[in-house]
Amino acid sequence: MKRIYLCLVFLLSVSLGSKPVEDKDIYSSIVNWTDLVVSSFVKETIPKIVFDEEDPEFSGKNTATSQGKAHSMARKKAREKLRVRLSQRLESILFNADYTVYEYTQVNQQARLRLNSYIGSEKEEYDFQFVKNVLEAKASLPLKGKDGIIAHIPLEYGQESVPEFSEEVVPVEFSGLVVDARHLSLKRALFPKIQTDRGLDIYSPVYVKEAYAIETGYIVYREEQTGKGVEAKVGKNPYFVLALGTAGKNQTDLIIPTDEAAKLLSHPESRKNLTRCRVLILVSR
Repeated sequence: MKRIYLCLVFLLSVSLGSKPVEDKDIYSSIVNWTDLVVSSFVKETIPKIVFDEEDPEFSGKNTATSQGKAHSMARKKAREKLRVRLSQRLESILFNADYTVYEYTQVNQQARLRLNSYIGSEKEEYDFQFVKNVLEAKASLPLKGKDGIIAHIPLEYGQESVPEFSEEVVPVEFSGLVVDARHLSLKRALFPKIQTDRGLDIYSPVYVKEAYAIETGYIVYREEQTGKGVEAKVGKNPYFVLALGTAGKNQTDLIIPTDEAAKLLSHPESRKNLTRCRVLILVSR
């Protein structure tokens, strides 16, 4: 009996750990930081169907003459609400330690134009479910990929080389980096930095290749270091390090020990894997 109980606990923990890390606002718009998707939900009452021309409500406001017309009207209203909510959610996402996405576009005119163009391009994916007299609607937008927001916000990538340390460390090749910040009050952002306790950045947009940031996402947040997608992001042999604290105005950046950074960056392939955005941050829910 005890063995069965332990198995159930294990299965439950695996199930809970597999859930994505999400941030939700008051309008139920969600940023999924594990799968890098933004989504929003609305419920829209389906217009009343009035097909009798003698009925006083015929052709009135919020009425339709057929079920097909009623569903079409509900979908249109839901789309309009969802597009507004997604736009608001995108702009409220923390861009980095200094800005939200909206604030970044206010100091970068090109970013403002690109974001407006992206929002107007209607790249949302919709899912509509009719339940009795209510339409349950969902819309989502990717953060990564060629149709994602990261691809449509200009940023300077790959301007510098990943730093090397002079400390004598035996070079070991690591496939990526996993930073455990589950004990910290870390805020999630599109472009957080990782730095040493001496103030040296070891992971920043200026070190990474743009194509990788767009395709895989600059950063991914998870609750557990195992599960689907972990190996795809950081490889089979990532370096694990416990963060010392947070940094930056928005508390999105992480600080790690200098000696740990020296071990990670001792091998050229390890440094190259950082430029490929093979970085994962572990956070609590």
